[in-house]
Amino acid sequence: MNVRGVNALGNNNTIHVISYEDQPSAKPVIRDLVGVPELVKVYANADADKDLTERLRERSTACLAGRPNTGRFSTACVALARRHGADRVHEVLLPADVEPEVLHRAADSLRKGHGYVLRLPGVRHNQVMRLLADVFRRRSASLLLIKDDDSRAGARHSAEVQHRVPDPVAVFRAHLRHQLCDQRSLPAEESDRQVDGYLGNGDLGWALRSTYGPREVVPLAKAVGDHHPVHDNVFAEILKSSQPRRRARAAEILRSDAGGGARRQRRADQHERAFRIAYAVFARQPLHYVFEAAGLLLEEIDGQAKRSEWGRMALQHPVSELLGPLDADWQEGREINRLHDGSSRSAWLHDGAMRGVIIDEAWHEFDSTRPALLKWLDALVADNDEPVRRAASEIAGLLAHHDFERVCTDLIDAWASSPRPRVRQAAAWAMVAADMGGQVAFLVRRQIREWAGGHRNYQRDTAARVYASGLQQPDLSWSLADLRRIAEDQMQQHSYMVAEGLYQLYAPHHADQIIVELTHWSEEQQLQRHAADALLSLATKPADEPPGGFPELMARLATHEVDSRSLGRLWQVSLLTPDVSKRAWAVFGQWLKHADGEETFRQSITALVNDLATMPALRRRMDFHLGRMASFEDDLPTWLKAAMREW
Repeated sequence: MNVRGVNALGNNNTIHVISYEDQPSAKPVIRDLVGVPELVKVYANADADKDLTERLRERSTACLAGRPNTGRFSTACVALARRHGADRVHEVLLPADVEPEVLHRAADSLRKGHGYVLRLPGVRHNQVMRLLADVFRRRSASLLLIKDDDSRAGARHSAEVQHRVPDPVAVFRAHLRHQLCDQRSLPAEESDRQVDGYLGNGDLGWALRSTYGPREVVPLAKAVGDHHPVHDNVFAEILKSSQPRRRARAAEILRSDAGGGARRQRRADQHERAFRIAYAVFARQPLHYVFEAAGLLLEEIDGQAKRSEWGRMALQHPVSELLGPLDADWQEGREINRLHDGSSRSAWLHDGAMRGVIIDEAWHEFDSTRPALLKWLDALVADNDEPVRRAASEIAGLLAHHDFERVCTDLIDAWASSPRPRVRQAAAWAMVAADMGGQVAFLVRRQIREWAGGHRNYQRDTAARVYASGLQQPDLSWSLADLRRIAEDQMQQHSYMVAEGLYQLYAPHHADQIIVELTHWSEEQQLQRHAADALLSLATKPADEPPGGFPELMARLATHEVDSRSLGRLWQVSLLTPDVSKRAWAVFGQWLKHADGEETFRQSITALVNDLATMPALRRRMDFHLGRMASFEDDLPTWLKAAMREW
């Protein structure tokens, strides 16, 4: 029986109260922010700088409130750098199930005279500042909390500072000036003159005024700096690929010709928009997906309007007419696809980034669009074709950047709870897509931890699929703790997802930590199968160096980077576990063959075989299995016989 927290069980006569936690909470992580010195060089002053400097001078804890993607994290880092030094700024990362008060117990890890930034969700910032003020004061350190700005908030705390997005022209100037001085070796005065010349371009001024924060300004400055000196035609291409220009083109794409002819049906506008949205969603996919998806979207639009279904009218609108401004992309794609693979019927976007921008425009600029889009994606995820499900999940991930709570609650969370494995896989794809770009990475990882630690086995399976897709927590121990919770679920006993998640987490510098963790798993019968599957997966992973196709884990063992006893215990479990033993003996035989042909590995493998042979039952099985392997059909090597017979 696995229980969490306090549980009462009984038969109406006797009640047993059980308090049991199967896993200790993951520890907070404090990491150095190595990019702060460079950030200080390109930082453009914000309105909050003066007040924030005063708060940090007066207090050991303060709070910066602002909207995401407005440069608030950069402002916090620079404020701490001004107070303590650019090389003394750190970030505190808390697992989803750990409260900030844990820093009381981790006070020894706080360095004297250093600054710490903590992105904290929720509304407990005032309480946290009060509880932790003394801890940081004793260390002559500073803690700066970052919170999402709530425009409905009343009076602000005296230690709270309001952040505003910095002037985009100032951000552009600071980044381009630094790039010209640092990479082009221009004098400061000459760099300023060149920057002023670029800012005199009216199109650039419009683009900067239309940006949504520093995240969109910095790529513009970098592109100009990389191509300096920029001629008119190159400058036009740079501006064309900027986010403001992309948004303007997306608006043009979704703007239907409502007044185009007296016979034009009212339905045609929605049909064109639906087709263009579907065309963007299924970019690089066969065109029949676009037609089918556009029809489903029109059905959802009809449902939102509470009108009877209009049906799908045939032979009415050709592709070129439905695409409108996207027709040029379609014609270009037909030629490219014809020359590449002989196919000419695939959706094509000249600028791949337009896919997300078109979805962004549809989400924000049309009334009552959001419910229809969410229901449409939900219908697409139920499709039998994997490309349709994958496209729908990717779009859900893009929409999560704009409204994570709504998209996750109304869509992705329901997919994660679905009894259908392929729908749960779509939820995993959506989370991985949402994580790309880093805008909601913290929210994504918090949601994954909630699924892994929750009480629904389908959600735990989805969390395993997310890890198997390559997503990782900020600290390896957090990911390992989540995978252990998932592995304890009875539903996972015959699933390979946990092992694949561990495979994705593997890196040479993490080898020992993962092997030691799997050794702990091997001590529990319910986790032994997962430990064995993970070992066999890692044991076949090829090493990058040295060349020759040797297993990565075998190379780590030879250089004493993994604990040999822990690895021996895992091999013992793998070779003796009935469901995996056949595969384990085959992989173990490959290790022995590599050791027989390469003396570099022979000493460490000899010690491994020697440890395994200490168990009589396993030694007898080694005699049986190894003697029947094709690699040793003539006879076992002398070194191997000696290692087996020593006991």
